[in-house]
Amino acid sequence: MKAAKCAYCGEMQDMPFECNYCKDPFCAEHRLPEEHRCVKLSQIRVKRFGERRVIRGKSNAGFFKKIFDRFR
Repeated sequence: MKAAKCAYCGEMQDMPFECNYCKDPFCAEHRLPEEHRCVKLSQIRVKRFGERRVIRGKSNAGFFKKIFDRFR
């Protein structure tokens, strides 16, 4: 591999690391996707683990009403 500049900090590297996700060259300090704020990382996580969203609007009020109506 030839010398290249780190895509994050711009430091010249003789043996740069290549990100597995975005394929850009990085120095040893910024080689991990979390360290160089990889733009592809969030896309990969969503694809692998799915989006976990909170489901709102569903209420347990009916459930609690049934329980407490028994004690009246």
